[in-house]
Amino acid sequence: MDNNRILDSRRLISQNKAPYKNYIKNCLIAMKRATLIRKLIIISIILASFIYSTKAGETPVTIKPYGYVSYEILYDTYRSHDTRDGELYLFPQRPVFDINGNDINKRSKLNMLAVQSRFGINISGPDVFGAQTTARIEADFFATHQDYVRLLRLRHAFVRLQWESTELILGNTFHPTFVLDCFPSTVSFAAAVPFHPLNRSPQIRLTQDFASDFSASVSFLMHGYHNSAGPNDQQRNSGLPDSQLQLRYNPANLLLGVTAGYKFLSPRDVTGGNVATSKNVGSYNLQAFSKITTLPVTMKFEALYGENMSNFVMIGGYGAKGTPEDGINPDFWNSDYDYANLKTLSLWTDIHSNSKVLQWGLFAGYTENLGSDDPFLTILGAGLLRYADLHYLYRVSPRLTYFASKNFSFGAEVAYYSAVYAEEFDIKRKPTQSMDPAINYHTILFAKYTF
Repeated sequence: MDNNRILDSRRLISQNKAPYKNYIKNCLIAMKRATLIRKLIIISIILASFIYSTKAGETPVTIKPYGYVSYEILYDTYRSHDTRDGELYLFPQRPVFDINGNDINKRSKLNMLAVQSRFGINISGPDVFGAQTTARIEADFFATHQDYVRLLRLRHAFVRLQWESTELILGNTFHPTFVLDCFPSTVSFAAAVPFHPLNRSPQIRLTQDFASDFSASVSFLMHGYHNSAGPNDQQRNSGLPDSQLQLRYNPANLLLGVTAGYKFLSPRDVTGGNVATSKNVGSYNLQAFSKITTLPVTMKFEALYGENMSNFVMIGGYGAKGTPEDGINPDFWNSDYDYANLKTLSLWTDIHSNSKVLQWGLFAGYTENLGSDDPFLTILGAGLLRYADLHYLYRVSPRLTYFASKNFSFGAEVAYYSAVYAEEFDIKRKPTQSMDPAINYHTILFAKYTF
């Protein structure tokens, strides 16, 4: 009897859609007048209302919120490159000396932050084309620039169609090189950048399982706020996506994988001589990763090598392909010159215990500026280089996390950074002489409530 009443109610709703149209119209009017937080609440209410409007026999739309609140105390012994008030830490700055030979950057810094706190919703609904459908929307208060810190930022917004052995993802999420089951489990934000790639981008990703333990995926991406050094629209102007291929072998307790990709950028429309140009600069990236899981510990390893990996918040960039003689020739700078990429190598390992109460971990990473394959000229004022004055950088960081409950944890991490800056470069912009290292101890104390 009750089931018949429910079905009759659904038929009545489908026959008389005017009340729902008025309801949605009123919600949209309210959104225009609401603050940002209220808008998110209204959107959640609208989405939740559709749980009860699915057709009989269909899987209902379900919405599950998630997220965490994070509080951190950050302390540094040396002035460093960072952003978002220090939440995203990179490495120590280049030493700068006063008239007495004292390093001006050798001074401590302290901050307290909660900007990485985040929230999101996982959505599942009726099947489409025989595939299970899910979606995710996630945001935090990290913002997209230091000037906007503590404002809302979109992290994820994608839909997923899952068939028996095929998966299709459409939307904004992590770049394939950010392997979700093999990235550093550091306490510090952004998973050990710039040793490990950090990039979320709008994309199309198709994954095919060829066996229970072997899969391949192909992805096509357009970079968002994680773009390459240089003009913001240089990838759009190329008319070509970032293309990535990834292979994974994943038997029990073991993961092995490789990724290869290529992207194009079009940095300018006209030469210095006022002649139209559509010349692109292409660059590749290569990655190998592995994870070994045992009962007491988990071990992860990764190697990355490529050209212009600045879109991963790593050492990289590009310049003009030319000799020093070309650099002093005005005709060269007025010409439609070719481009040369900087190459980068990065290696890291991360090991941690698998205790559910008191978990220890240790990260170690190394990255190096390898220069270019071609004679390299810096294009002054173009902003085409990122961290390119570094010769090499390494980090060692032990950590300890205590899980007081399923939801609440707190702990600490101390990271030792050694940044070695180049003083001289060869014709291919490979560092040939370096300064003494800049050393920083980056300490984090944190508390986190997960829901």
